[in-house]
Amino acid sequence: MKTIEQLYTGFYLDEECENTRISNCKNPLRIAPIKKVDKYESLEIDYEHFTFAEKNENWEIEYFHWLKNFLRIEKSGFPPIFIFDNHNHAITFRYNIIYSKKFMDVELIHVDEHSDCWENENHLELNWKEDELEKVFKFWNKKCNVGNFIPPAIESGMITNQVQIRSTTALQSLKIDKNQNYILDIDLDFCLDWIDRNKINQEIVKLLKDKFFKIWKSALWITIATSPYFLNQELAVKIVEELLTK
Repeated sequence: MKTIEQLYTGFYLDEECENTRISNCKNPLRIAPIKKVDKYESLEIDYEHFTFAEKNENWEIEYFHWLKNFLRIEKSGFPPIFIFDNHNHAITFRYNIIYSKKFMDVELIHVDEHSDCWENENHLELNWKEDELEKVFKFWNKKCNVGNFIPPAIESGMITNQVQIRSTTALQSLKIDKNQNYILDIDLDFCLDWIDRNKINQEIVKLLKDKFFKIWKSALWITIATSPYFLNQELAVKIVEELLTK
């Protein structure tokens, strides 16, 4: 059975599927390789490829850059942290940890501007008796996108409950049950300014960082999505650095 690093070696999706359907880009969809490290390393942006495209407010095709590498940070005494671009990669990383560590009754704390709970006509069935990481990886490739990857995770038993944090008020009032296994899942578009979408709201970043350092060590693991379509990746890298460095 392949590991996460053996699956995420850097490749292209060049066929029509759920993962590519939402993009207007004619180029193959580039999936970055993942790098396993024991401390945060600066993220690099792939300026050579445009692998996502969408029509802007003027109905013109606008192209977006993605990350050059994903990071898997594993340090003794700390929960694993996965950093990647499109948010639906989270479903693969979640299964990898849940199955390998035999965690049960896992709650998802989803900090995001969007719910990512659109209806998904595709269903992910898992037996939990054998490692099905490659099956989940293929499901991510072909059967879900950034807007509908949470429902299959719930249906499959991967997570049993979700807490949607869609506002600063919800984040401020978030309380953690220390007896509950939970994943801390952050989409960095949560930090965008509500008026000027090309700027980071520093008050939101500060609030997220304060909350992050209060609860992150009790999480099973943490996933952080940089969301290329919704957030300029240079801004995303700055937010990650603020969160993970003091």
